[in-house]
Amino acid sequence: MLPKLKSLVAGAFSFLLVFGCDERRLEQTFFNQPFAGWLQRMRQYSLEDQYKIFRYGNDSIEAPLVDLADPIAERGAAAVPFLVGQLKSRTDDLTVRDILLIFQTMARLKSYDVKGDAALMNLLASKVAGVKHKEWRSVCFEMLQRIKHPNLE
Repeated sequence: MLPKLKSLVAGAFSFLLVFGCDERRLEQTFFNQPFAGWLQRMRQYSLEDQYKIFRYGNDSIEAPLVDLADPIAERGAAAVPFLVGQLKSRTDDLTVRDILLIFQTMARLKSYDVKGDAALMNLLASKVAGVKHKEWRSVCFEMLQRIKHPNLE
């Protein structure tokens, strides 16, 4: 009976190695490529894939790759519904921080009038107020202030 159990465990482990890594395959493939040209390559992906790559680069790599917000922010109004959907469906502090960074980048690039979208600004303010981690809440508040008052940069 014990050899069968070992075989079953080995098979399950092999399955996890092959299929469990699929979840981050896109991101890992992207970051295994040479650094030069990352932004240009990023622009070739769908919005959803850009977002996955951005989040992985911002949350899993030290130092965070905040410049990867640019290709998403460049999409302007076309990206807003997707980003709002992500904000509404997730409650974790890092999602709020990362999406706020994209909106701050949109404001800086002038690809979307974030400040002029009252519903979006109310949602962002609400999400920032709900950030649990004190330091992240402070960082998010500063980003929100930069959107409201672009001259603070």
